Amino acid sequence: MYIHWQTKLELGNDLIDMQHRMLVLLCRKLDIAIKTHVSQQRLRWVIVELRKFAEFHFVSEENLMHEIGYPEVHEHSIIHTELLMQLNTMLSKIRHGQEFPEDLLHFLNEWLCKHIAIEDMKIAQYIMASAMRPIGENLYAEYLAYIPSCR
Repeated sequence: MYIHWQTKLELGNDLIDMQHRMLVLLCRKLDIAIKTHVSQQRLRWVIVELRKFAEFHFVSEENLMHEIGYPEVHEHSIIHTELLMQLNTMLSKIRHGQEFPEDLLHFLNEWLCKHIAIEDMKIAQYIMASAMRPIGENLYAEYLAYIPSCR
């Protein structure tokens, strides 16, 4: 069974939690693309979408770590870089028929679940104990509160 969003994966930072949910959603999209046997081109588009969103998310998460003075930001950034390198390697192998999209999906599900539960939880614990607050910490909640009044 592949990853599904669970509240135990929430860090308590709305922006990062929303991005994590989106990564889970994109993994699910990849799963559906594989199971419905979409064309190789459509499958590549889904994979590229997932990779690009991961890149964006990593920048957001690293910015958050800098904002709060997280002491392990460099080490965490290395983990992100390594994942992107692994993703690029797997994409190349998929293009050349040396790996299957299912292998990528399995890898992403394993990696994402472990990364959030272990590495990202360290950031959440640091935020809770830190006097430095993330920029716009309550911005996402304010945004969600505003949406109904726009209708």
